[in-house]
Formats: sequence, C-alpha cells, structure tokens
Amino acid sequence: MMFNLDKIGTLGVWVAALSCPACFPALISLVSVMGLGFLSAFESIAINYVLPLFTILILVSNLYSWYNHRNNLRGLISVFNPILILLILSVFWEFSVSRQLFYVALVLMPLVAILDLIKPASIRC
Repeated sequence: MMFNLDKIGTLGVWVAALSCPACFPALISLVSVMGLGFLSAFESIAINYVLPLFTILILVSNLYSWYNHRNNLRGLISVFNPILILLILSVFWEFSVSRQLFYVALVLMPLVAILDLIKPASIRC
C-alpha cells in the first residue's frame, strides 16, 4: 500500500499543476488538449493546498521506501524531487528560475515512479 502512494501522489501533483495554467505557462497546451480547463476555477486551492499535500505524501512514501530498502542512490533520487517542489513553493517562488526548476521536478517525478515500477528496489540486509 505504501509503495503505491508515490504514484498516487505524482498524479495528484500533476493535476494540481495542470489546474494553474497561469502559473505554469508551459502546461497551457497540455491542459487544453486534455480538456482540463475547468480546473482553473480551483487554482488557489490546488496550488496552496493540494500541491503541497500530495508532495508531502510522496516525500513520506519515498522516505519510508528508502528506510525499508536501504538503497541510497535510489532513495536520494526519489526524495530529491518532492523536496525541490516544496522548496520552490515555499522559498524560491520569487526567483525567475523557479518555474524551470518546477518543470524539471515535475518531469522527473513520474520518471522515478516509472523506474520504480519497471525495476523495483530490492531489500538490502
């Protein structure tokens, strides 16, 4: 159960990011193609509450997985993206590079989740 929370959290982060096309202009075309323009009405709720909530869910799930598997490289890769998103939302939002960093973290989160599905970490003794 705990191992699927990062996949659910990644989906939640993407939905929250897609609900704010004004904040993230690179996602405007994706929002219109997917027909998710109605989510812009919930922009403030998604960015202020949903995005941090799902990011914290991913972070806790990945920390638990890191603790169980004791795989340091995979643990650092999986924990880096949620921490980066939380730092961007709370500290670095005022800087011009914050959107680019957010996009990088937003792309890397599903890649880490897909990597975990393709090649699950084995438990180390």
